[in-house]
Amino acid sequence: MEVLIHFVFTLVKIAIQASAYSFLLLIGFRLIAKKFPGGWFDQVSLQAGRFMLGCGLVTSVSLLVFLFSYWGFHGFGDGPRVPVGYGLFVDNTNWTEYGYINEIKTSDGHELEMTKFVVYDGRLIGNLDSWFDTYANKFFVYDMRNQSLDEFPTENDYNSFSISQNLPPSTDLKSFSENYHERWGGWWFWLLP
Repeated sequence: MEVLIHFVFTLVKIAIQASAYSFLLLIGFRLIAKKFPGGWFDQVSLQAGRFMLGCGLVTSVSLLVFLFSYWGFHGFGDGPRVPVGYGLFVDNTNWTEYGYINEIKTSDGHELEMTKFVVYDGRLIGNLDSWFDTYANKFFVYDMRNQSLDEFPTENDYNSFSISQNLPPSTDLKSFSENYHERWGGWWFWLLP
């Protein structure tokens, strides 16, 4: 039910955004038409209703297509997600503190689950923490370009590695919620679906 409510909200948001973009484009066309009377921009801007309808339809469809693209899909309802690059998402269920990636397995065979992470220079860096599984190690660095996973038994081991590789220290890791709002909040929320 949460997914359906969020999807309907997103469709309404797309309709409002498309209307606003169409209106702004119409204003732009009218400003150009004042500089060049009798031209194409003048003819198009005089048919405001038809212009707004056509532009709104094209914009709505474009925003909907973008919403379901890799870089636009943020999940619906109780399944938020954050794209981290190279086709990978950190998923979440019910806005718990845990993020996970099903496609990556740790050295002890569990799926990669974390409470804090950060993406830096093509690498996903995080702690290994789960309410369901117990991990042999505490931190990881997943190089998304090479698809290689390095694990570290302690925070000190990771921090030593981070200094040698010029990576962020463990104190710079952020929760799933912080990563989600950093990625999807601000101007993104207002300008895109």
